[in-house]
Parts: sequence; structure tokens; C-alpha cells
Amino acid sequence: MGLHLIKMAAGITSLQELEERQTFLRTNGAKMNSRKKLVEKDLIHVTRFFPKRADEILNDTLTPPGSLYWVFQKRIQARQKIAEFREMPIEGGPTKCGIVLEGSFVPVEMSPRKAFQGWRYLTEEDAPNDLGFRSNLKEEIPPQMQADLIELCLL
Repeated sequence: MGLHLIKMAAGITSLQELEERQTFLRTNGAKMNSRKKLVEKDLIHVTRFFPKRADEILNDTLTPPGSLYWVFQKRIQARQKIAEFREMPIEGGPTKCGIVLEGSFVPVEMSPRKAFQGWRYLTEEDAPNDLGFRSNLKEEIPPQMQADLIELCLL
């Protein structure tokens, strides 16, 4: 059984806004290598606590590594693969957990979610399906209309 994390994207109103913020974070710390090419830094989302079940998320031999599912506008809307967990030393404070994310966003079927703080575990059974595997729903129905239909339990 696969295990994932779910996290609120505070202050984010759309997937495009989340992508823009992550692009800024990747390029803001980018450095030039010896061949004068820009090398982006890893995308690391820092959280307060380290998951106790990190091994289950990363090293489950039956399924690929887990993902971080993003919640904004009271719905799970996208996910990103988790590459690793890193200890992040904070000057003058306790060590925090860095969730290293890889790849681009995978839109998922919107799923309502109440507000919560921090992150939570999400099992494979409870995780929403990727949009690409079910249908071309994203192209057929505009995102706001899709969200309204889900809220009315019509989708």
C-alpha cells in the first residue's frame, strides 16, 4: 500500500499561482556552473516535523515513492512526487524537515478537504485519481465549474 502526504498551500488560489511560486523559488537560488549554465536548486518545502513514516513514503517496494498532494481553495487539486526528506538545520533553532519535490505538477480529480495545519498522511485508497488517467476532464470542464460541480456532489 502506498503512502503519501497532503499539505495546504497557504495563500494559493490556483495551480498556475503555485507553479509560479515554485519556479521563482527554484530560480531564485540558482547558480552558474563551470560551463556558465544556470543550475536550478532543488525545490524543498520546509516543514516543522519530520514524518515518522518517511520510509513507507519513499521505500515501499510494491509502489513508486509517495507524492505530496496540494490543497488550495478547500480542495486537493494537484500532486508532486517526493524525492527525499532532508534535515534542514535552522540557525538558532531546532532542525526542520525539508521535503524535496521533483517533477512537475500532476493535476488530480478535485476532492474537498477541510482546512488543517501542517501535513497529514494520505493512503493510496484515499488519494484522488490523476486527471489524465480518468478522462480529459480538465479540458472539457473549466476548473471553476468543475469545483462547483464537485461541491454540489454532481461530479
